[in-house]
Amino acid sequence: MNRTRDGIAFEVVGQGQPIVLLHGGSGRRQWFSSMVPLLHDDHQLVLIDLPGHGESRHTPGAYRLQDTAEFVKSVLDHVSVGPAWLFGHSHGAHVSLVLAAHSPNLVAGVIDGDAPLGRERMRAHQAKSRDLTLAWRALTGKGFTPEQVAERLLELNVQSEPGRSVSFRELFGPGHPYILELSQSLACHDGDFLDAILDRFDDTYAALEGAPLLARLRCRLVLLQADPAAGGLLSPEDIDMATHTLGDVTTIRLTGVGHGLQLQDPRQVADAVRAAVGKGAVA
Repeated sequence: MNRTRDGIAFEVVGQGQPIVLLHGGSGRRQWFSSMVPLLHDDHQLVLIDLPGHGESRHTPGAYRLQDTAEFVKSVLDHVSVGPAWLFGHSHGAHVSLVLAAHSPNLVAGVIDGDAPLGRERMRAHQAKSRDLTLAWRALTGKGFTPEQVAERLLELNVQSEPGRSVSFRELFGPGHPYILELSQSLACHDGDFLDAILDRFDDTYAALEGAPLLARLRCRLVLLQADPAAGGLLSPEDIDMATHTLGDVTTIRLTGVGHGLQLQDPRQVADAVRAAVGKGAVA
């Protein structure tokens, strides 16, 4: 059943040890739909649309990591599921880390779904993907249907290797889950979230402090690393920093899965989440 708290849409399914699922930037909670059947028999899953995404209300000017973490905290306080594991994909992982650092009583552990751990590494990624982010921004707030967004997405080009680009149509095809989900997400997205990334980066990511942020964690940290050969973003430098700062860090490396994680291979990602939460260290 879909519910709202302070204008933030969420749903709770399953039973057992709670896991909060936080989608990436420009996503929505349905990005986890293919994982839900693989986890809900053993876990209570809380799926949340972050502010400005999905069915949640738009909050222009308030898309800093700490702002979003406060909205998530409000939902968790409301449903009383803590302490819970937080599985954050990309931007959702950054929100998870900030929430865990500021509200340790709510969090049993954090699974970082292929998100860089330092602000400068994130800045480098955003600079590299700026043209694509601008293209996404142009698709928001225009009243396009998801089908219209999908057609425009398929014509966008991304760099596949130095000096060569490939269209989304060639890379994914019109029926790919990534295209279908991204088009649904952008059709209802607040473009100011993308402005916050493009034009207000330092303010938006002020809380992503790298080692100082990690040092405030009082819970387990699991790093879910996508395959670098498939476009994964979590780097060996990130893993080294986390290990040096916290000591006891679990790293689970995915094979053949890029930054899209559960949209590309939900079973492999679900197995990794189950291993992290239920069995502890997997390497």
